[in-house]
Amino acid sequence: MSDVKYWLWLTQTGGLSNIAAHKYLSHFGSVKKLYYASAEDYRLVPEARETEVKRLMNKRLDTAEKIETACRKLGVRIMTLYDADYPDRLRNIYDAPLVLYVKGELPRIDESPCIAIVGTRKAGPYGRRCAGKFGYDIARCGGVVISGLAEGIDSTAIQAAMEAGEPVVGVLGTGIDVVFPAWNTELQNAVMKNGALVSEYPPGTKGSRISFPQRNRIISGLSVGVVVIEAPEKSGSLITAARASEQGKDVYVVPGNIDDPNFVGSNLLIRDGAALAMNAWDVISCYRWQFPERIQRRDSKKRAVLEAVKRISETQKEKVNETETKKFVDKQNFKEYIDVNGAQLSGEELALVRALADGAKQTDELIEFTGMEASDVLSALTMLELEGYVRLNEEQRFELCP
Repeated sequence: MSDVKYWLWLTQTGGLSNIAAHKYLSHFGSVKKLYYASAEDYRLVPEARETEVKRLMNKRLDTAEKIETACRKLGVRIMTLYDADYPDRLRNIYDAPLVLYVKGELPRIDESPCIAIVGTRKAGPYGRRCAGKFGYDIARCGGVVISGLAEGIDSTAIQAAMEAGEPVVGVLGTGIDVVFPAWNTELQNAVMKNGALVSEYPPGTKGSRISFPQRNRIISGLSVGVVVIEAPEKSGSLITAARASEQGKDVYVVPGNIDDPNFVGSNLLIRDGAALAMNAWDVISCYRWQFPERIQRRDSKKRAVLEAVKRISETQKEKVNETETKKFVDKQNFKEYIDVNGAQLSGEELALVRALADGAKQTDELIEFTGMEASDVLSALTMLELEGYVRLNEEQRFELCP
């Protein structure tokens, strides 16, 4: 029996966190020994918890076998933490994914100057131009561009890098066969042909309020540096920047207008010590000593970049318009505070937004009002804060952002 089944079993052990899995794996030294260990063996692990022991005693492999079969049919490679070609750069972060699902040809990460480019989904013309220019020029100078393939900055940067003819990597917060947003099919297919799609989630997994922030540690973990372009104060890009800093990676920021709310987060990063980047060479040149044979300065083809960004932006607008969903509100006064796109918020998030339409509330009031579990309320509030839908006021109550 292949060890891959044991790795899949470990990732699918319900309720066992990634950090806990690392703890047991480190103790036993191999996933096969971990699988065949007894409850008494598990209890000998330092800081072992009885709930974890109970979960590890579920030795069923049927889910693992189904995942392995699905990957075989889809042409998806399963790469485990102990595989020789699992990127060391990612393996060295403290909560490295136990398993990576890969479709396409993954570049030699450890031998490449991989640069992540992230930013807001609701990018303006300036942000898109910067994303296209940085993506295109980093690729032309020998870098490998990595992004999360979200609408806006991420998609523009990675498409521009492909225009330059260099390999790219897209990191997903869903299963590798799930397209999100819905109009991203062409982009994901292009990335597979010009590099690789990567995910830590098995085929068929839909995105959630947790999965997208979690994938950000992989984006930064694969990279030597992260470039933030156009990030509001509450932005998922700031999570990526924070993960990069925790991992000892470099963070670069493209500055923006101090009066533009879409650049508040970006400019705060610069204030707090991130490197200011005026162009792609400011970023990629920092790694010339590390990758002397890969990195070469090439003058930007400004017209080619502008044409690429224009083409990319027009394509994205067409795709978004094709799948645009009807916006709705429950009450007339609701619209004065917030305009909610039902396709982008989870049921829990919508329930909290409706609850807050009547006025600011404390967390325990929201729990009572909605009837939701405390953990679900806290998770949903975190995502709503990141998206800029709610904020914590001076009275420590959550309220809708005007």
